[in-house]
Amino acid sequence: MKRFLTFILIALVVFYALSGCGSGGEKIDYNLVFVNNSDATIVEVVADFVDRDSGVRNADSSPLKRGETFGFEAGEYPVTVLVYDTAVGRIEEGELARIVISKAPPEGERWYVTAQDGTHGIVLTADTERPAGA
Repeated sequence: MKRFLTFILIALVVFYALSGCGSGGEKIDYNLVFVNNSDATIVEVVADFVDRDSGVRNADSSPLKRGETFGFEAGEYPVTVLVYDTAVGRIEEGELARIVISKAPPEGERWYVTAQDGTHGIVLTADTERPAGA
């Protein structure tokens, strides 16, 4: 009987702990989203705000697939978004394209920075409308 009660108690503690996973925490509302609509080899994306910068890539540094997205918590604008074909070591190495966005998106909206195949490499565009297929 004692084992049964111990088991029930452990099960309840585990259930209680797991029930909080994925809820109750602060939801991050990204106001800058990178969308890969390109077949180019993009390994890392960097958002360089005035007050901070952040870079993202797949955990294994594999290239992004078409349709993959990354969200960034915004800092102070303007922001320069850069894409690289390698994991960034030095800032000059592997840069494929960049775009500068001078101001924050309108209230309640976000910037979508989209990488698309161009005639001379990748073209980055910024819009407040979610791109098709993203």
